[in-house]
Amino acid sequence: MRLLLLLSFFVLSCSGNSIPKDVFAPQKMTAVLYDIVLADEWVDFIRMHDSTYMNFSKRAAIYDSVFQLHEINKEQYRNSMAYYQSHPDLLKEVLDSVKSKTDTTYERPLKKVKIKEI
Repeated sequence: MRLLLLLSFFVLSCSGNSIPKDVFAPQKMTAVLYDIVLADEWVDFIRMHDSTYMNFSKRAAIYDSVFQLHEINKEQYRNSMAYYQSHPDLLKEVLDSVKSKTDTTYERPLKKVKIKEI
């Protein structure tokens, strides 16, 4: 009886930390969020240079392109995002990975530029 109780306690405590099957794994969530960040930056860049640009409808269309790229849909993304928002420790890991990826992306081209002294 004790063994059964101990085993059930162990199983229940371990299952609380696992990510549900309908939620993206951290690596996939990082990749999706990274592409969404890039899409947002692109829309903001275009909007800064073209005041007639209707960014809300275009942003939604670009998000749809990101979803197609990752072979997901809006509902899966929202479900996964809601899960990560309800688990801040996991969300922090994902966002830290996105930040790390964006930092290395932005640093790479700058390292190749040689600045001439005037």
